[in-house]
Amino acid sequence: MTMRNAQEPWDYLVSQLREISERGPDRPNFYETIPDLFYHILPKLVLYDKDLPEQGVDLVHYTTWENALDMFNEGPDLPVKERPNPPVLRMYNYEHSNDPDEGKIKPQEWADIEKNAKWIDDILKSDPRWVDLESGGSTYGCSFSSGASGVEDDLTYWRLYGNDGEGCALKIVMPTGGAYRIYKVRYRDENPTSRSNEEEREDNDVADRLNDIFTIGEKIVDKISKDQNNLKIKRSIAGGLRQILYGYYHLVKHKDYMGENEWRMIKVMPSPETIQYDTVSKNLVKRYIDGPLLKDLLITNSTITVGPTVPNSGAARAYLDHLVRKIHKIEPVDVKNSNKTYRRV
Repeated sequence: MTMRNAQEPWDYLVSQLREISERGPDRPNFYETIPDLFYHILPKLVLYDKDLPEQGVDLVHYTTWENALDMFNEGPDLPVKERPNPPVLRMYNYEHSNDPDEGKIKPQEWADIEKNAKWIDDILKSDPRWVDLESGGSTYGCSFSSGASGVEDDLTYWRLYGNDGEGCALKIVMPTGGAYRIYKVRYRDENPTSRSNEEEREDNDVADRLNDIFTIGEKIVDKISKDQNNLKIKRSIAGGLRQILYGYYHLVKHKDYMGENEWRMIKVMPSPETIQYDTVSKNLVKRYIDGPLLKDLLITNSTITVGPTVPNSGAARAYLDHLVRKIHKIEPVDVKNSNKTYRRV
């Protein structure tokens, strides 16, 4: 398992906040450094050390045929040659998750953290941009199925996530650096004794980190005056802590779903200006944000598989290959048709 050390950026953030908490405003504009601190350090936080798949484990993103074309900038608005933006992987809001307990499964060690952090939502609710906090609409992500060779053309995943086979499966190679990180979903249930020793240690480590940083954050907020000019700083602290907490919440699912072997890339509370809308399904509006560039994910050993029920699949494959390799110059990727036989009901 490739390791990345999560501790260093956490230690830095905690040390900086602790210094602010203990020293107080001994110079002008002391607290105004906090938004900048969160802005620079939050993207560098590693939520879990073991955040890369083992060698031989493939990661595949299943999506609909329409979304695949949209991601490669082909749609009704403009022809490809007139679209300047490079293709990106979309990260959709989890409000449409097929799991009714999305974001609600929490190890017992985390139970009191949110309960004791009511002050965070009290601050954020005063900002009309975050009205979706209670509905869970503040978290966006992209999910990947994982497994050994063949996971990119699997009937179970075509049924669940590939629009009954009328979709595409993108097998990616995740780069080791960059602004986007990918994490293996942790599976838990209401029985804490069902965890392994390693899982229990991991849940305790997360709880310790969260308790440290939430305690310091609340101490700073209490010290900041109630002057309206400081509301922006309070929102920065509350928003940063909420991003961290919900990041963990959306990396844990119930054990009933563990057969999915899911990995996730997530973003909590993105800037409202970055949110876009998908209306392809006509009767359902979905919110999404742009994720990483597809040219950074579709590299050597990557594939795009056209689903088994896509109409006129030979022409569909040729067209998608044209978009990927000729128009957008993502040449290492192999575009192919599914080998599965599947009849839609």
